[in-house]
Amino acid sequence: MTDTPAHSAPGGSDQPPSIEEQRSELAETVSALAAKADVPTRVSNEASRQAARASDAVRERPGATAGVAGAVVAVLLVTLLLRRRRTRKAFR
Repeated sequence: MTDTPAHSAPGGSDQPPSIEEQRSELAETVSALAAKADVPTRVSNEASRQAARASDAVRERPGATAGVAGAVVAVLLVTLLLRRRRTRKAFR
């Protein structure tokens, strides 16, 4: 076992931390835990960050964005046409 008491302050001093120091440390800890537990705010902040990243990417490469949008529209059209064909075959 160690010879130092459990309440000794770091740094070799034999005096325990003052009440104000302990309160300050506890307040910091509680604030950090509260911020970590506030999931809706964290999600909102992350969503805002991601939206800003996406809009920056669109501004930097408008041609690539248009190409991706065109590809999505093409895939949707092909999907709709294939579904329509299958539905017509089922009624024959």
